[in-house]
Amino acid sequence: MVILDTNTIKIIIFIITFILSAIPLYRAVKFLKGKTNFPKTLFITLVSGLIISILSSLIKIYIGIISSIVLIWIYKKSFKLKWTKAFIVWIIQIILIIISSIIFGLLISIILKLPFFS
Repeated sequence: MVILDTNTIKIIIFIITFILSAIPLYRAVKFLKGKTNFPKTLFITLVSGLIISILSSLIKIYIGIISSIVLIWIYKKSFKLKWTKAFIVWIIQIILIIISSIIFGLLISIILKLPFFS
């Protein structure tokens, strides 16, 4: 039996979460006929996350609005979308993240209640 240490488990969870977080963006861009592939979407997810993190550390006021506009602009440029489609991608991504988070949370709560995880 393989036993993983806590840091390895954290890294695995981070990688899985990162990949899962790109899926809603990928689906939304494809739905609106944007130009992307999954590796490009993973890269845009990473870059936009870094940019938003840097902005939030530098600018404390109105960061939610500013980061949303920057994110929509990144989607517009990266996936060759018009402003309205980039905005719709952003909205669809949020909706898909909420739905997948609820499903993921339910699955985790079911799995953790199984006796062999105790």
